[in-house]
Amino acid sequence: MSATLPMTRVSARGWPGMLAVAAVGILSLLVWRDFREAWFVGSEQRIVVKLSIYWFLWLLWPAMIGLAWLAWQQWLGRRRFRSAFAAAALGICVCLTWGRFIEPHLLQVHETTLGSTCGVRVALISDLHLGLYTRQDVLERLVDRLNTLNVDAVLVAGDWTYEPSHDLQAAFSPLAKLRHRSLSVLGNHDEQHPGPPLKTDLLAALAAANVQSIDGMRVPLGRCELEGLGDLTARSAPHHLQALESQPSTVDARHRIVLTHNPDTVFLLPPGHATWLLAGHTHGGQVDLPVLTRRLLATVTEGGFRQGIYRMTNANVFVTSGIGIDKFPFRFRVPPTIDVLTL
Repeated sequence: MSATLPMTRVSARGWPGMLAVAAVGILSLLVWRDFREAWFVGSEQRIVVKLSIYWFLWLLWPAMIGLAWLAWQQWLGRRRFRSAFAAAALGICVCLTWGRFIEPHLLQVHETTLGSTCGVRVALISDLHLGLYTRQDVLERLVDRLNTLNVDAVLVAGDWTYEPSHDLQAAFSPLAKLRHRSLSVLGNHDEQHPGPPLKTDLLAALAAANVQSIDGMRVPLGRCELEGLGDLTARSAPHHLQALESQPSTVDARHRIVLTHNPDTVFLLPPGHATWLLAGHTHGGQVDLPVLTRRLLATVTEGGFRQGIYRMTNANVFVTSGIGIDKFPFRFRVPPTIDVLTL
C-alpha cells in the first residue's frame, strides 16, 4: 500500500496537465480545420490569430471555475487582497464569456415607426458576417425568426460575409426558406474592402436563395420606391446614385427610401432626394463601453453614427446594429437585432 500511494498521488497531480494538453490539442485542430476552409486574402497569420481567439476562448469556462475556487479559498484564508484580485479576474472572465458565448445568440426584435407614407412594415437586418465568427447555425435561427414576423419584406443592408468558406451557395442556402420578399445591397466586406474577391459568387448564391440584389436599382415598396446603393468604401455608392439620378422616377422624394450599407452615404444624397436612408455597418459599436465606444464611432463614421434614428439635412437616417460580428468574436451590451420598421 505504502509503495503505491506516491504513484497514485503523482498520477492525480498529472491529470490537470494532461487535460490541458488535450484541450489545447483539440482546439488547435479546430483552428486548423477552419483555417483550411476559410476564403481570405492577405496574411495567413492574421487568420490563424483570429481563429485562435475564437476557439481558445472556450478555456474561459474552466478558468472561471478555477478563479471562483481560488477566490473562495483565499477568502476563507482571510487573504482579502488575493481574494479580491481573483474575484476581479473572475468578473473579467464572466464578461468575456457573456460577450463570446451568450449575447451573440440573443437575437432580439425591435419595432420602430418611421411613418406611414409607404404603408409597409419591413424587417431591416445587416452585417451578418457569415464566416470566421458567425456560423451557419446563426443564419438558420435568423431565418426561422424572420419567418415568424408579420412584415411585407426583409431588407438586408450588406456585409453578408467575413472571410467565409468557398462554397457560398451551401453557406447561404438557408435563405431559400425565407417566406418574405427579400431585398439586399452589398457591404464593404462583400466588395473586397477588406475581404476576398467573392462578389460574383455571393451574388449568385443570393440569387439561388431568392434574395434580390438591388445595388443601383429602384424597386417598388408599397406606395414608395426603394433605391439600392452599393458600398461607400468600395466607391459603388456614388456611381449607383449618379446612374439613378439620370433616370426618371415615378414618385416624389417623400415616397423614396434608400437602402445602403454605410450610413455616411447620406452625405452623398442631394437634399430632397429621399425621405429615409436605411443602413447598418456600425454594429451599434458591437462592444458597448462607456465613453470609449461613442468616441470610437465618432472617428470611424463621418456622422458619428451608432444605431437608431438620426435627423439629417439630406435625409433622415436609420441605422440597425446588425446581426453578426467581425474583428473580435464578441458582442457586449449590443445584442444582435432585427429592426421591424413601419414606413
